[in-house]
Amino acid sequence: MPTRRRGLILRVVTRNRCTDRLRGALPFSLLALALGGCASTAGPVAGQAGGTSEEVTSAPVMDPAIEATADAPIPDAADSVAPPGLNLDSLVALIRSEATRQRPRSILPFGIAWTPVQPIEGSAIVFRVMQPRGGLEPEAVAGHFADGVVRFGRARRTWLGFAAVPIGTSGSLRLELDFRFGDGSVYQQQVDIEVAPRVWEQTSLSVAPRFSSPPPEVQDRIARDRKQFRAVLDSASPEWLLDGPFALPRPFDVTAEFGQERVFNGEMQSRHTGLDLRGPVGAPVHAAGRGRIVLTGDFYFAGNGGFLDHGLGVYTGYFHLSEILVSDGEMVETGDLIGRVGATGRVTGPHLHWSLWVDGTGQDAGSLLEIEVALP
Repeated sequence: MPTRRRGLILRVVTRNRCTDRLRGALPFSLLALALGGCASTAGPVAGQAGGTSEEVTSAPVMDPAIEATADAPIPDAADSVAPPGLNLDSLVALIRSEATRQRPRSILPFGIAWTPVQPIEGSAIVFRVMQPRGGLEPEAVAGHFADGVVRFGRARRTWLGFAAVPIGTSGSLRLELDFRFGDGSVYQQQVDIEVAPRVWEQTSLSVAPRFSSPPPEVQDRIARDRKQFRAVLDSASPEWLLDGPFALPRPFDVTAEFGQERVFNGEMQSRHTGLDLRGPVGAPVHAAGRGRIVLTGDFYFAGNGGFLDHGLGVYTGYFHLSEILVSDGEMVETGDLIGRVGATGRVTGPHLHWSLWVDGTGQDAGSLLEIEVALP
C-alpha cells in the first residue's frame, strides 16, 4: 500500500534495476526527478523488459483525522529539474529525505479524564490528558483549577496533573488547559467539573499549655519551622516520580479526620491538616509512594517527621514520629520503611499524622486512595 502523503503520489511497482531503488511512495514534486533519473540510466520507465507499468494516483490521499492543509499549489513536474551532475544515488538520498520530512498535522481536542469522578471539597483530583489519534503532539501542558495551578508531567503515553480543591470550595469549577506546541502556538481547552461540599467536624482537645499558648522563647523556632515548610511546599519537581498507585503508610485505623476544626484548651486555634492513623510507639511507618525525602527534622508542633516529594507539586508528610529512618535527598519506593510511630510534638497520644499537599494547599491524604495514578 502507498504511504499517505500530501498531494499526488507515485507507487512504483516496476521491477527493474532502476525502479527497485525508488520503490515506495514519492511526493509528486519529485516525480520528474525520479523518472528523469531512471530514464538517464535505463531508458523509458514504462515498457522496459521485465517490468510493469507504474500506477499514479490522480487525487490527494488524506488521513481523515487530519485537517486539510494542502492548499498550497503542488509543484508542476515540469518545474522539477534535476540539478546538473545529480546521479541516481544522490536522487535516492534526496527522495528518502523528502519522504521522511515532517508533515503538518492538525490540533484536535484532547481527551480529559479525572478521578475521583465526583470530587469533594478538601480532596485532591488527578487529571489525565490523552493525545488524540492523529493530532499534533504538545511540548507542554499547563492548567488552572479552583484558583490554583495544575502542573502536568509526561507519564508514558499521557499527561498527568494534580489539582487541589481547597476547603470552602465547591460547586461547578472550571479546569482551563493550555497546550503549547513546538512552533510557539497555544491551544486552549476547558471543562467544567462539579465538586461536592463537605461537612467538617469540630473537636476539643487538651494539650500541654506550652502547645496551646507557646511561650515567647519558642516563637522564633515556630517561625523557622513554618518558613522551612513553605519553602518545600511552594516548590515543585517537574517530573512525576510514582510508577503505580499510592498506598497506606499504616493500616487504615483513623483517630482524627482531615479538616477537623480544633479547639485546644478551650480556644479555637486551627483546622486539622492531616489524617491521623492509630499506632503504638515504635510501629512501622511506610512511604505512601515513590519519591524523594526533602526535609526531615524535629519541629515544634509536628514533632519528628519529614516530607516526601512525589513530583508535580505533590507532597506527603509523616509526623509525630519516634524515629526517622531516612535522610534528606534519599529516594524511597512505595512501601519502604521510613520511620516509626511516636508521640512527639503537639499530641494527645501516639499516632501517625499523615498529610498531603498539592500546589502548596493542604488536602485530605485519604483521597489519595480514591484516585487512579497507575500509568497505562
